[in-house]
Amino acid sequence: MKQRRLPVELPEGYVEFYKKLESWQNEQEISLKKQYTFEEYDILSLLAASNKSLLRIKDLQIKAEDYRNIFQKLCKLVAELRPETADTMQKIAENIDEIDFAELNRKIIRDDEAYFTSLADTMDVSAELLLFTADHSLRPFLRLYAAPYQKALLADEFQSWDFPTICPVCGAKPHVSRLRSPDGRRFMFCDRCFSEWEARYLACVHCGNNEPGTVKYINIENDEAYQIYTCEKCKGYLKTYDERQSGRNTDLFITNIETIYLDMLAQEKGYSTHDMD
Repeated sequence: MKQRRLPVELPEGYVEFYKKLESWQNEQEISLKKQYTFEEYDILSLLAASNKSLLRIKDLQIKAEDYRNIFQKLCKLVAELRPETADTMQKIAENIDEIDFAELNRKIIRDDEAYFTSLADTMDVSAELLLFTADHSLRPFLRLYAAPYQKALLADEFQSWDFPTICPVCGAKPHVSRLRSPDGRRFMFCDRCFSEWEARYLACVHCGNNEPGTVKYINIENDEAYQIYTCEKCKGYLKTYDERQSGRNTDLFITNIETIYLDMLAQEKGYSTHDMD
């Protein structure tokens, strides 16, 4: 497939890093598939009864040593791909015994920022890089866990989820959606566990506003498929890939990375994703 020409210049190696990271995570997921068979639940019933994402109801049952192993591998990969982080990644690896891997996945799923700030202080490392490594080394497990639920979440009868900006499986906040070709229905995308679920097309996913003229979209000239939907009521925005414009599917994980310029444009105009505070 022909590589897409971006309308702006991104930092050198930025997109390539995330492409290699995604490929590495796919490899880890394939390897884990040989070891793990997660218990499956009636996700639609659980969501309807609790209004919480699945992993806020049921713990992710993974072996601490498996998580630790993938975490160590990612430390090495990040150091190789981004040499400017090598010293920090080495320090994280050297202090790995400070991390309780039996508890770490719960801290990520519950977005416990205070825990990571405290742990980073103890290890004397960057909290941002520590969280990045813990999060991205967990993602192969999460994607394997979430895969069996995609059919149910994409089914027309899935009407019980009232929180479009929270992943119904892992609870992460999505940053991009797609408009499906040919019917134009909107599906949110979680870049943590790769789940998708439907959200109303002409309504703000942040506040539910659907007043005519107050939910609009913006795009850059000659970049019609990549759009920002904005809400004048709550000043929220959502990046969207419109399959109808291009006539093809796309890797939404990479699309989210490539379209950082849309985030910059939206924020310059005073819009927010409401998770940046």
